[in-house]
Amino acid sequence: MGRRGKYLLFYLTDKVLISHLRMEGKYFYYPDQVPERKHAHVFIEFEDGGTLVYEDVRKFGTMELLAPGLLEAYFVSKKLGPEPREQDFDLQSFQTALAKSKKPIKSHLLDQTLVAGLGNIYVDEVLWRAQVHPARSSQTLTAEETKAIHDQTIAVLGQAVEKGGSTIRTYTNAFGEDGTMQDFHQVYDKTGQACSRCGTIIEKFQLGGRGTHFCPQCQRRG
Repeated sequence: MGRRGKYLLFYLTDKVLISHLRMEGKYFYYPDQVPERKHAHVFIEFEDGGTLVYEDVRKFGTMELLAPGLLEAYFVSKKLGPEPREQDFDLQSFQTALAKSKKPIKSHLLDQTLVAGLGNIYVDEVLWRAQVHPARSSQTLTAEETKAIHDQTIAVLGQAVEKGGSTIRTYTNAFGEDGTMQDFHQVYDKTGQACSRCGTIIEKFQLGGRGTHFCPQCQRRG
């Protein structure tokens, strides 16, 4: 098994299965008998009798089978940014890319070209921690703000992995266990609640078609 951004990599005998869950895709592992499931689409059977089942209510998820030698070119074609780790996510390259863009910083972070792996929940959390308004034009950010976003991206996604992800509605891991990162959210799904940093009421608005949560005091647009 491996991962690149939001893509899961299954290393088979002579192929690599690339899986993207999209909105509602999930994997469930069953050690013996597999129950009948309405939205089960793919069954991966193991030699020990266990089965990994892919379920997807909305059928937005994707799977592709490639030769291992084509993997690097595949992700280059996707224009996928670096992994959000200290050794991969270069601050200078990040600053240079932002300085050239007029996109709102949230929209830019979501497009996966700056850094891989950020989704709607964690972009909101990163920008709250960095105290940057989601609609700020990327090229208007100061060096200090850019560094804060860079550092908090690494911190938030690292914590999310450690906590097993965020269970807001339906997400569980392959063993049916909830994640706990939602217990550490500061703005996402907190509309109408007080900001834990300043006490101002958290607000929500639409940005690029995505529900966006922020603190109007801590994250001023300028």
